[in-house]
Amino acid sequence: MRHFSSVVLLSLVLVHRMPAQPVSVEVDAGRFVRTVNPLLFGLNTARWDESLFPAASDRMLLSCDRDAIAKVRASGVTLLKYPGGNDADAYIWNAPGNNATEMDTDEYLAFCREVGAEPFITVNFNQPPELAAAWVRYCNGRHGTPVRYWEVGDEQWGWWAKGHSTPEAYAAKYITFVKAMKAVDPGIKVATNVFLGLHPEHWTERVLAAAGDYIDMLSVTFYPQQWGKENDDSLLASAAGYREAFSRLRRDVEHAVGTERAGRLLFVNVGYNSVNHSPGPQTLQMVNALWVADMLGSMAATGTDIACYWALHNAFPPRGGDYGYLSSEGKNTPSFSYYVFPLFRQTFCDSLVASTSSDPLVHAYATRSGNRAGIIVLNCSATDGKRVALHWQRFNAASRARAVLLDSTHLNQRCPDPVVESGRTEVDLPPRAILAVQYITRDSVIPPPNLAREAHASASSCSTIGPAFGPASAIDGEQSTRWNSAAWTKSDGKEQQWLMLSWDTPRRCTTVRIMWGESWARQYRLEISDDGSVWQPLQEIMAGNGGSEQYTFAPFTARHLRMFGMLGTGGRSTISAYSIREFEVYDGVPR
Repeated sequence: MRHFSSVVLLSLVLVHRMPAQPVSVEVDAGRFVRTVNPLLFGLNTARWDESLFPAASDRMLLSCDRDAIAKVRASGVTLLKYPGGNDADAYIWNAPGNNATEMDTDEYLAFCREVGAEPFITVNFNQPPELAAAWVRYCNGRHGTPVRYWEVGDEQWGWWAKGHSTPEAYAAKYITFVKAMKAVDPGIKVATNVFLGLHPEHWTERVLAAAGDYIDMLSVTFYPQQWGKENDDSLLASAAGYREAFSRLRRDVEHAVGTERAGRLLFVNVGYNSVNHSPGPQTLQMVNALWVADMLGSMAATGTDIACYWALHNAFPPRGGDYGYLSSEGKNTPSFSYYVFPLFRQTFCDSLVASTSSDPLVHAYATRSGNRAGIIVLNCSATDGKRVALHWQRFNAASRARAVLLDSTHLNQRCPDPVVESGRTEVDLPPRAILAVQYITRDSVIPPPNLAREAHASASSCSTIGPAFGPASAIDGEQSTRWNSAAWTKSDGKEQQWLMLSWDTPRRCTTVRIMWGESWARQYRLEISDDGSVWQPLQEIMAGNGGSEQYTFAPFTARHLRMFGMLGTGGRSTISAYSIREFEVYDGVPR
């Protein structure tokens, strides 16, 4: 992503006047609140999402939406829930007549494996428990991706749910599901539906009284607004309502099953978004992302163990808005809410610590783990920028922090590194903005970042094998991918080919490391340029050996850096070409 300069940041400050007295955010890094469960960053996906695997499962590698899968993986999602909301109580997972264009179990589990996400399945409450047990056997009785988390029915406390009954009837049937499913795999955890709030039938208390001994997890949903009545102020106030309702739920559970038993249960928000039906324009605005960030912080603070944002894709076409994490018209355009997840995943540490704000419109969630700490700061004001003074106690921070901004025009873009003096950092937030600030302790030894990840890569030629061998593959941080130049036409490898990195602004560099692929350059030059036309040599290598080659220089500054190959080796194949798995650049010495 492009960085924005201090000049751009200054313009933000000038346009949105900051108050003379900064907002005070106090953080006590020594005051532990609770552990943050990594499964908090989950996402709902659905069997009816035909765009992901639009063919039968035996052709999933040919038909899958690689762009959507890559974007979900890049966002840091840790859990994928299936088969999709209320539809779960109508879906029969192994029905012969299921549409092959929809996502079946094999495709869903492949999706989880590729993303690196934990699977979570809701079984059909209206079918016999034996069908659910067969699903457990299919998933967990073979090699592949076992499913540890299961749920019986979706929102069965609601009158609209297919199969809705009294709490006691639901609890009795839930017990038969648990017995059948755990007879197949005793190690799974099974969730029961409870209500977050005051239910007219006292649903939660009655289900707990009837089935408490069989419950591993309690699942709730949270959609704070009625469709057609969306309001930004009420939306931003609703995260506090979630905290209050969740605290009441936890007290009710402790009263019903005892503190010790309640402490062993997992609390799961299986579905949340800003509105309960027919999403409107608000879902596509920055305010929705601000709310999602507030919800993630609130769920971490209340001890919500697992959470599942609704949803990866909206049913198409959208109706004025879009629930989707990614757009569903085929372009997979990320929503503002999408960017919240990588922001949290890169900033949040293992332990939530105490933080307070002097301004009710500025919310802060702070975490730490060992020599690292991070804080997410939200400016909920629609009109006023905020200057915020972050003051850390009991954390000896280094003199510089790392800050990333998300607002309507900056999508997780790096800010100039804030200065830290005596644990205090002052930062500026535009209206309706989220700022993530990461710290390390003063005595930490942190390797320098790979500057190549911030560059644009180009090359003299690319292999005709396919797009996966293009120049971007040499700077993606993945050893399993590579850039290949076009195949040589001469048997002696005398082909002049180059791979170039270009930055938006000049970079200070000291170290270049090339990790060659199956074939490499025996003779090549490392060159730098200010304009991409006139080149100055850094070093000429006359006896390259392949593998990993690293070169350290006196500090230099350049906008363009390239490897210019003059003579190649066949490597393992005499018809191969120059092949680079990773082209890395550092200001400092990497590990």
